Amino acid sequence: MRLKYYVDEDGESVIGLWIPKRKQFIDVTGQDDQIWAALQPDGKKLRKEIETWISKGAPEGVVVDTEGLAESSALHVQPCTIACLGKCYAEHAKEFSGEELSEPALFLKSTSAISSDLSYVLNPTGAEKLDYEVELAVVVGDTLHRATPAEARRAIVGYTLMCDYSERSYQLEHGGQWTKGKSYDTFAPFGPIFVSKDEIPNPDALTLQLKVNGELRQNASTAQLIMPVADLVAYVSQFITLNPGDVVSTGTPGGVGMGMNPPQYLKPGDVVEFGCDAIGWVRQTVEAE
Repeated sequence: MRLKYYVDEDGESVIGLWIPKRKQFIDVTGQDDQIWAALQPDGKKLRKEIETWISKGAPEGVVVDTEGLAESSALHVQPCTIACLGKCYAEHAKEFSGEELSEPALFLKSTSAISSDLSYVLNPTGAEKLDYEVELAVVVGDTLHRATPAEARRAIVGYTLMCDYSERSYQLEHGGQWTKGKSYDTFAPFGPIFVSKDEIPNPDALTLQLKVNGELRQNASTAQLIMPVADLVAYVSQFITLNPGDVVSTGTPGGVGMGMNPPQYLKPGDVVEFGCDAIGWVRQTVEAE
């Protein structure tokens, strides 16, 4: 299943379900609880019913009317936790700190950073070191506490993308931990769609890309991660109990702005495009706050 989220001019959510036979998103607003239940490990019967309806072309389904709608965060439910991993790709670990890989860094991103409108990202007033990081984001549908990789793999319900925007001066020059550089409003855009795990049987072979003003900056496969995706989710659960709807963002490959010589940070007016063929592309403009 593929789900796309929108927000209208009044801030109300509209949910689209992709119907391959019609090559359109059908409006399933108000049915998200049922769809979320179908995606759970124990929701096979309900999932089969929905998949059968999809295969028939969604009889009587109404196409999403995108007039006046903005693309919004591709998450089913507001997560309690956005667990982010750093230094999961060797190239990025070296450009960030010059360190050899041992195990991932782990930090949290505030849920207030989730974008309600994917068309833009804010450059905070006075900030001059806004950076980008394309990442594969994993959504879990079951409670995970000190899970094995097999348990984590079973609990995964699907995938989307996140650009882990980071204001490097907030992150590295103001003391404390990374959170203050990672959690500004709009710094957690998830999108463009949510894809259930049955449509991505091998998350360990996805090519992630990011462009700035048309220039390809990041281009790497999840095969280059420090460990398989399910193992990364299990790793997080050794330190944080993950609950249904929580997200694990699996880190970024090399090519970020701070790693360039000289560093190339984002500025108002820049256009950032990040994506993956299996999930799609998000296009955002950097806006001064």
